[in-house]
Amino acid sequence: MPRPTPSSQLPDADGTPDPRGAGVTCRILVLAGLLVPLNAFFVLFMSYERSIYDPTLVALFWNVLFLLVVVRLINQALLRWRPAAAFSPAELLVLWVLMAVATSGAGLDSMQCTFLAMQGAFRFASPENHWESLFLKQIPAALTVSQTGALDRIWLGGASLLEARNLTVWAGPVARWWALMTILWAAPIGLIQLLRKRWIEQEKMGFPIVHLPMELASHRVHWLRSPVFWCAAAVPVLINLLGGLHTYWPAVPSLPTAMWDARLDMGRYLVAFGRPWNAASYMLYTCLYPFIIGLGLLLPGELCLSLWFFFLFWRVEKIGAAWLGLQAQWDSHYDFAAGGYIALVGFPLYAARRQLAGLLSRAWRRDAREPGEPLSPGAAVGIFLAGFVVLVGIGVSAGLGLPVAAAFFTQYFVMAVIIGRIRAEMGLPTHELERWGPAWLQSTILGPRVLGLQNMTTLSLFYGFTRGMRNIPLPHQFEGLYFASRTKLDGRRLLLATVPFIALGLAWAWFWTLFLSHNRGLGTYRGPFHTWFAQETWTQLAAWLNADAPMAWGRLGQGAIGFAAYWGLMALRSRWIAWPLHPAGFALSTTWYMSHMWFPMFIAWSLKAMVARWGGLSAVRALPIVAYGLILGDVGTGALWIIYAMVRHVPAYAFWQ
Repeated sequence: MPRPTPSSQLPDADGTPDPRGAGVTCRILVLAGLLVPLNAFFVLFMSYERSIYDPTLVALFWNVLFLLVVVRLINQALLRWRPAAAFSPAELLVLWVLMAVATSGAGLDSMQCTFLAMQGAFRFASPENHWESLFLKQIPAALTVSQTGALDRIWLGGASLLEARNLTVWAGPVARWWALMTILWAAPIGLIQLLRKRWIEQEKMGFPIVHLPMELASHRVHWLRSPVFWCAAAVPVLINLLGGLHTYWPAVPSLPTAMWDARLDMGRYLVAFGRPWNAASYMLYTCLYPFIIGLGLLLPGELCLSLWFFFLFWRVEKIGAAWLGLQAQWDSHYDFAAGGYIALVGFPLYAARRQLAGLLSRAWRRDAREPGEPLSPGAAVGIFLAGFVVLVGIGVSAGLGLPVAAAFFTQYFVMAVIIGRIRAEMGLPTHELERWGPAWLQSTILGPRVLGLQNMTTLSLFYGFTRGMRNIPLPHQFEGLYFASRTKLDGRRLLLATVPFIALGLAWAWFWTLFLSHNRGLGTYRGPFHTWFAQETWTQLAAWLNADAPMAWGRLGQGAIGFAAYWGLMALRSRWIAWPLHPAGFALSTTWYMSHMWFPMFIAWSLKAMVARWGGLSAVRALPIVAYGLILGDVGTGALWIIYAMVRHVPAYAFWQ
C-alpha cells in the first residue's frame, strides 16, 4: 500500500509539488528577515526600558510563541479569503526556528552580559578595589572599550550611537565580538548533524518544548474549540488582567504569582525559627506562574517530581551544613551538579560510541551525503573543526594559552550538547548552567597558581557568553531537524538558513543594545542591575587573585561524587521500573531559576498524579490541552500588556518575572 503524501507536500492543481512544502521559501526568509530587527528591539526594550527579564531565560521563547500566534491568526484569514497566499505549516515552522535562532543573539546570557563585561573593568576600577594593579593591563584591548569619555556617555545617557565619536570607539570591539559569537554559534551545526540520527530516529526523543508550536503551525487545531482549553486559558487571563490593572490602579487587587512577592515568601518562616533553619530561607518562594505550570504538565511526571524534590533536598543540605558550622563555605551542590551534568551527556554518548565512530570513519573516507541527511559526515566534521580551530585562534590572540583555549572551547561545546540533550529528551522549562561555565570552572578549580594571570583575565572576559547559556541557538537548530523528520520540510536548507540568521540576529542585537544604552544611560536607568552585571566577572577575578588558592582538589572530588550519583540513579531507574526519581533532576535542580520554578513543578506533578489516579484516560489526554491553555493564555495577555506599555510609554506589568 503506498504511503500517503504529507499535507505539507501535496501537489498543486497542475500536478507539480507545492514548493511551500519544503518550508524554506523566499517569502518566509524575507518575512523573517524583516521581523528580526523588530524582535530584537522588543526583547532589549523590555530589559532596558521596562525592567522585565527577557524571554530567553526560559526554554520556550515566549516572544516567538506570541509572534507565531499572531502570524497564525493572519494566516487563518488568508486561508479563508486567499488560500493560495497562505503560509503552509512547514513555512510557519521555519519561521519559528529562524526567529528563535535570531532571538538568541539578544539574550541576557550572551549579548547583555558580554556587553557589560567588555566595559565594566575600566568603568568601575578604583583605588579601593585595586583592579588596575591586579589585572587591568592584561585585559585584551581589541575586545574591550576603555576610553573614559565613551564610557561616561553610555552610562550617563542622553547621547546618540550615531555620533562619529561613539561609532569610532565601539565599532571595532563590537565587530570582533560579532564575528566571534557568529562562529561560536554556527560551528555546532556539524555536531547537530553527527547526533541527529541517534537522537531523533533511534532514541526517538520527544522534544516536548516544541509540541505546542507544531500544533499551532497546522491548519486545523481541534483543541482550540475545546472547553477545556478555554477554561484553562481563562485562569492566566484573569490573573494578568488583575495584575495589569493593579499596575496602573493600585486599588485593584492582584493575585500573587511572581518571585519577590512577600505574600509568597516561605523563607520568612524559616528566618523566624533562627539557626540552622534560616540557612535555607533565601529565595524560597511558592511562585505560581501559569506559563511554567503549563510547561510542567508537558514534562514526564518523574522529572517534575525530581526537580522539586532535589530542590528541597539541597535546602535540607544547607540546613545540615549550618547545623555543623559549615554554612560559610558550603556550596557543594554546584559541584555535585557539575558532575551530574557531565554524566547526563556522558551516558548517552557512551551508548552511541559505535555509531559516532562509524560517522567519523565515514567522514575520513569522505562518503557522500545520505538521502535525508542535511550534511555529509565529512562536511559536518569539517565545519565543526574549522570553527573550532578559528575560535581557538581567537582565544590565543586574546591572551589564552593554546591548551587553555582548546580546553575552554571544548568544554563550551560539551555544555552546548548537554543543553541540546536536556531540551530534546526532557523539555525542561529552563536549562541554566549556573556556575558551570568553562570560565568559572577553570578559574575556580585550577586557580591562579595553575592558570596564571593572563589566562584568568581573558577567561573572565569570556565569562559573559558562558554565564548561563540559556539562549544558545543549538537546541533550536536541533528542533528544526525534528520538525523536518515529522513534517518532511527541507531540513538541509533549514539548518543552513539558520547561520545567516544567527549573524543577522547578533548584528541587530548589538545595534539596539548600543542605541538604547546611549539614549537612556546604563547608570541612570536600571543602574543597579547594569552595575552589578558589569562588575560581576571582574569582582570574581579579583577575589580569585587575592585568595591565590591552589588547585581545588576537593571540588573535583565533589564533582566525581555527583557523576557517580547520577550514574547510580540511572542504574536504579534502568533496573527498577517503579523508581520514582529521574536522575536529571539531581543536576538540574541547583540553578538560580529553579527557585522560580520548583513550586510550579510541584503543582504540575500533583495535577498529573491526581489525574492519573482518579481521572481516567480521557482526563489524562486532556492534560496537554490544559497545558496549552495555561501557556497561551499567560503569554497572550502578558505580551499584550507589555506592548501596551511600550506604546503608551508607561510602566509594564510583567507576567514573567
